[in-house]
Amino acid sequence: MTDDDRTPRPAALGLAGLSVGFGIIGVSIGFATFLGITATASGGRDTAGFGPLAVSAASSFVLGVLLIVGAALLWRAHRAARVVIGVAVLLLAASSLARMVLDSISFLSVVGTVLSMLALVAMGSLLLSDGVRDHVREGVPLRLR
Repeated sequence: MTDDDRTPRPAALGLAGLSVGFGIIGVSIGFATFLGITATASGGRDTAGFGPLAVSAASSFVLGVLLIVGAALLWRAHRAARVVIGVAVLLLAASSLARMVLDSISFLSVVGTVLSMLALVAMGSLLLSDGVRDHVREGVPLRLR
């Protein structure tokens, strides 16, 4: 089998897809929240109580960028990819736990927390899989056929 015929590792491809997907969602949420805060401030309304919202927007944006960078590193089979994605998954888990403790209970908060936990379990299991470990160890970038 030549190097051109090599099939990409499904675990690495799945983790890269999940990371970039959730990264784009995080960056979008952070940016949209920041735009909402600035629109409220430019409208002359009081934004004194928006501190936690601004922190949430910044953390969503930073975690999204971290996940996208981790996915790009994983695609290129860089050794730091597992560390970057692992840190992002741990920070997302801490964020989800904080949301469970601090958020008021509603249907949307419960559904969001359950979906977040499912995504974190999927990303964590893929991150620790042999396929991702072997992909990074080999150092051969992923390819799409």
